[in-house]
Amino acid sequence: MGVLVEAVGWPKPVASFVAAEVLILAKFVVADRWVFKHPWPALDRLLRYESASLGALVVYWLVFNGLVLVVRVPYPVAFVVGTGAAFTWSLFTNFLWVWSSPRNVNAGDQTGR
Repeated sequence: MGVLVEAVGWPKPVASFVAAEVLILAKFVVADRWVFKHPWPALDRLLRYESASLGALVVYWLVFNGLVLVVRVPYPVAFVVGTGAAFTWSLFTNFLWVWSSPRNVNAGDQTGR
Protein backbone atom coordinates (compact mmCIF):
# COMPACT_ATOMS: atom_id res chain seq x y z
CA MET A 1 0.00 0.00 0.00
CA GLY A 2 2.89 2.32 0.73
CA VAL A 3 3.96 2.25 -2.91
CA LEU A 4 0.46 3.17 -4.05
CA VAL A 5 0.26 6.07 -1.58
CA GLU A 6 3.83 7.37 -1.66
CA ALA A 7 5.00 6.64 -5.21
CA VAL A 8 1.76 6.65 -7.20
CA GLY A 9 0.02 9.29 -5.09
CA TRP A 10 -3.29 7.48 -4.64
CA PRO A 11 -5.52 8.46 -1.71
CA LYS A 12 -5.24 6.08 1.24
CA PRO A 13 -8.82 4.75 0.98
CA VAL A 14 -8.29 3.82 -2.69
CA ALA A 15 -4.82 2.42 -2.06
CA SER A 16 -6.00 0.32 0.88
CA PHE A 17 -8.90 -1.09 -1.17
CA VAL A 18 -6.61 -1.99 -4.09
CA ALA A 19 -4.00 -3.49 -1.74
CA ALA A 20 -6.69 -5.57 0.00
CA GLU A 21 -8.04 -6.80 -3.35
CA VAL A 22 -4.54 -7.76 -4.55
CA LEU A 23 -4.08 -9.71 -1.31
CA ILE A 24 -7.44 -11.47 -1.77
CA LEU A 25 -6.51 -12.43 -5.34
CA ALA A 26 -3.09 -13.68 -4.26
CA LYS A 27 -4.63 -15.78 -1.45
CA PHE A 28 -7.13 -17.21 -3.93
CA VAL A 29 -4.44 -18.23 -6.43
CA VAL A 30 -2.25 -19.79 -3.73
CA ALA A 31 -5.12 -21.72 -2.14
CA ASP A 32 -6.63 -22.73 -5.47
CA ARG A 33 -3.38 -24.13 -6.82
CA TRP A 34 -1.35 -25.30 -3.84
CA VAL A 35 -4.01 -26.29 -1.34
CA PHE A 36 -6.80 -27.57 -3.58
CA LYS A 37 -4.58 -28.64 -6.52
CA HIS A 38 -6.59 -27.02 -9.33
CA PRO A 39 -4.39 -26.68 -12.43
CA TRP A 40 -5.93 -23.33 -13.39
CA PRO A 41 -8.00 -20.75 -11.51
CA ALA A 42 -11.66 -20.66 -12.52
CA LEU A 43 -13.90 -17.62 -12.61
CA ASP A 44 -16.73 -19.35 -10.73
CA ARG A 45 -14.41 -20.27 -7.84
CA LEU A 46 -12.94 -16.76 -7.84
CA LEU A 47 -16.39 -15.19 -7.63
CA ARG A 48 -17.36 -17.53 -4.79
CA TYR A 49 -14.08 -16.71 -2.99
CA GLU A 50 -14.65 -12.97 -3.44
CA SER A 51 -18.19 -13.37 -2.07
CA ALA A 52 -16.95 -15.40 0.89
CA SER A 53 -14.27 -12.77 1.61
CA LEU A 54 -16.83 -9.97 1.47
CA GLY A 55 -19.09 -12.03 3.70
CA ALA A 56 -16.29 -12.39 6.26
CA LEU A 57 -15.83 -8.62 6.29
CA VAL A 58 -19.57 -8.10 6.82
CA VAL A 59 -19.65 -10.72 9.62
CA TYR A 60 -16.67 -9.06 11.34
CA TRP A 61 -18.16 -5.58 10.98
CA LEU A 62 -21.57 -6.61 12.31
CA VAL A 63 -20.20 -8.59 15.26
CA PHE A 64 -17.61 -5.96 16.19
CA ASN A 65 -19.97 -3.00 15.99
CA GLY A 66 -22.84 -4.90 17.58
CA LEU A 67 -20.69 -5.81 20.55
CA VAL A 68 -19.14 -2.35 20.91
CA LEU A 69 -22.21 -0.22 20.26
CA VAL A 70 -25.09 -2.35 21.52
CA VAL A 71 -23.67 -4.70 24.14
CA ARG A 72 -20.98 -2.19 25.25
CA VAL A 73 -18.14 -4.73 25.18
CA PRO A 74 -14.62 -3.20 25.21
CA TYR A 75 -13.38 -2.91 21.65
CA PRO A 76 -10.33 -5.21 22.07
CA VAL A 77 -12.68 -8.00 23.15
CA ALA A 78 -15.08 -7.19 20.31
CA PHE A 79 -12.13 -7.28 17.89
CA VAL A 80 -11.16 -10.78 19.00
CA VAL A 81 -14.74 -12.07 18.91
CA GLY A 82 -15.41 -10.41 15.54
CA THR A 83 -12.20 -11.84 14.10
CA GLY A 84 -13.17 -15.29 15.37
CA ALA A 85 -16.62 -14.99 13.80
CA ALA A 86 -15.12 -13.88 10.47
CA PHE A 87 -12.58 -16.73 10.61
CA THR A 88 -15.37 -19.24 11.24
CA TRP A 89 -17.38 -17.79 8.35
CA SER A 90 -14.34 -18.05 6.07
CA LEU A 91 -13.58 -21.60 7.13
CA PHE A 92 -17.10 -22.84 6.47
CA THR A 93 -17.68 -20.92 3.25
CA ASN A 94 -14.31 -21.86 1.80
CA PHE A 95 -14.50 -25.58 2.48
CA LEU A 96 -18.24 -26.09 2.02
CA TRP A 97 -18.86 -23.69 -0.86
CA VAL A 98 -15.83 -22.18 -2.62
CA TRP A 99 -13.77 -25.34 -3.12
CA SER A 100 -16.38 -28.02 -2.60
CA SER A 101 -16.60 -30.71 -5.24
CA PRO A 102 -19.46 -30.20 -7.67
CA ARG A 103 -22.31 -32.59 -7.08
CA ASN A 104 -22.93 -35.16 -9.77
CA VAL A 105 -26.62 -34.80 -10.62
CA ASN A 106 -26.67 -38.27 -12.17
CA ALA A 107 -24.85 -39.99 -9.31
CA GLY A 108 -27.82 -42.26 -8.61
CA ASP A 109 -28.39 -43.07 -12.27
CA GLN A 110 -26.63 -46.38 -12.94
CA THR A 111 -27.71 -46.61 -16.60
CA GLY A 112 -24.94 -44.31 -17.82
CA ARG A 113 -27.32 -41.82 -19.41
